[in-house]
Amino acid sequence: MRLLKTEITPLSNELMRIDLRDQPFFWSPFHTQPTFHAHPELELTLIEEGFGKRVIGNKVEPFEAGDMVFVGSNVSHVWLSDPVFYKQDSALKSKAIVAYFNPQFLQLFDGVKEFHDIHEMIQQSSRGIRILGETRNTIAKMLKELSTKQGFEKVEGLLKIMNLIATTTERSYLINDETKQPDELYPDRLIDVIKYTKDHLHEPITLSQVAGIACMTEQSFCRFFKKRIKKSFSQFLSELRIGHARELLVQTDRSIKDIAGLCGYNSISHFCRIFKEHTGKSPLQYKSGLSMPLLAG
Repeated sequence: MRLLKTEITPLSNELMRIDLRDQPFFWSPFHTQPTFHAHPELELTLIEEGFGKRVIGNKVEPFEAGDMVFVGSNVSHVWLSDPVFYKQDSALKSKAIVAYFNPQFLQLFDGVKEFHDIHEMIQQSSRGIRILGETRNTIAKMLKELSTKQGFEKVEGLLKIMNLIATTTERSYLINDETKQPDELYPDRLIDVIKYTKDHLHEPITLSQVAGIACMTEQSFCRFFKKRIKKSFSQFLSELRIGHARELLVQTDRSIKDIAGLCGYNSISHFCRIFKEHTGKSPLQYKSGLSMPLLAG
């Protein structure tokens, strides 16, 4: 799937827009088929009816009725209905409530003490937030009520929803911490090491190289790195490479051979083995799981 950059233009004069969708299968805004896309608006999606696979960033997971996910600004995503929904004689329905939040409202939370929790949650939303339990049920009810509201009542409801997501313990993140920028995680000499590693994933990277960047001996660097990151450098490097491979499989149509090379693997068989160790699937199986039925017309 190729990534489409888009924008929910009707939000230009609204803080929040709510769409109540009732479709034969899920499709993306302004398109009559599912499209892997990203937009500056933050998005909260509740699946009321339907099932299939959702892709958030490089994370691919099944979804079903009751699935609720909040994604941040410019996070790539798509909900793919199961192939059975595309059959010509299918009587299945796909229903969802989708709320779009204008990114301009983020300015309301900058530096304001009372909005600290909301501000922190929004910063984390680039990882994708799955909302569970009674919190999900409460927000679902609020979204339905807000779909008919206007003016201050709508803004008040928006703030209540954001506060619920920010303060609940009934949530989990969909994307690992490694997707953050290095200076968000490690404000010291490891920044240069991590930046070098990410910039050179397609090349051989040796322990002596990264130890030199950190101005340490190899032995000292290994101890220091594991103490800070809670994993060895080789584990960290492998996770970054497989994470990048998953992104390329999701967002491009490159061959497995090309992707292996772009992720620093000269041997396709070695790449496939490591990929399966991390994901439980071969690269081909992972890619095949994202395919969509061809639509007529």
